[in-house]
Amino acid sequence: MSVNPVDTHDLRRAFGSFATGVTIVTTLDKQGEPCGFTANSFSSVSLDPPLVLVSVAKSAFGLSIFTESKSFAINILAENQRELSNRFASRGTDKFSGVGRQPGVTGAPLLDDVVAWFDCENYQQVEAGDHVILIGKVVNYSYNADSPLGFCRGAYVSFGLSPIMLELVTSSGHLQVGALIENEDKILLQVGPGGDLKIPIAPSVGDRGQPDSLLGLLDAAGIHVELPFLFAAYNGLDKRYIYYRGELLSIRDVIQTEQLHFYGYDEIPWSAILSETDKSMIKRFYKEREVDNFGVYIGDFEAGDIHPLPK
Repeated sequence: MSVNPVDTHDLRRAFGSFATGVTIVTTLDKQGEPCGFTANSFSSVSLDPPLVLVSVAKSAFGLSIFTESKSFAINILAENQRELSNRFASRGTDKFSGVGRQPGVTGAPLLDDVVAWFDCENYQQVEAGDHVILIGKVVNYSYNADSPLGFCRGAYVSFGLSPIMLELVTSSGHLQVGALIENEDKILLQVGPGGDLKIPIAPSVGDRGQPDSLLGLLDAAGIHVELPFLFAAYNGLDKRYIYYRGELLSIRDVIQTEQLHFYGYDEIPWSAILSETDKSMIKRFYKEREVDNFGVYIGDFEAGDIHPLPK
């Protein structure tokens, strides 16, 4: 079997399938000023001695500050600290402005209201390809029971919804999986035998090789998507429904089936959508898309709550 050369962009996407937490790594420079950056390449290494690691790109701004420092801290963010993550992922010079913090035993800044922090001595450094692995020896730590901020496939996720989702997925009833997929401000709808419209749906997510699955249905139409974002989950009268916000990766110039068609919001023939639930989800999708603030509907067929995703 031949092995194709690795596509680094595609490999990054594959690596991104692994869900992680989000951390901010902090230290002090030679002048005693705080420095920090956002990282999800954090891992525990050893209990005896107590070691952790974080991987830092050699191209990262300020890498030398961390390699030359005698200590650093790992701060694991809570699910409501998305803005803090975005701030420390930038190259701004005032990242710590207004951010509550205290010095650790090593002097490294420990951020307020995080899920956990690890105050570390700079134990070892290992060069690995285009990254440097910083290994820290934990000299002090703290943690609480708050929900952490998650990251997967290039987007933040909320682990706080996990217990609710687990209850839904394990409840009785047959499963139906749908997706809201957008292309150039138009949304994809599935055309039924009588001309009625609905959000594309199938008995399972499946894969592109299964024609009766959601991904198989889309692939037959030349539509290649990922389904990284939960949009709604509820129990119907005799079935369970889970809907995702799909990420369109590619689409062939000519759709090969009449089952699927993209509609602009003003083009949607609302009378052809027989499901009031589908109508409600489409309208909510466009409303939340306008302000870039999506939530997840959790409930049953008649009533439920929209859980905002962490910002």
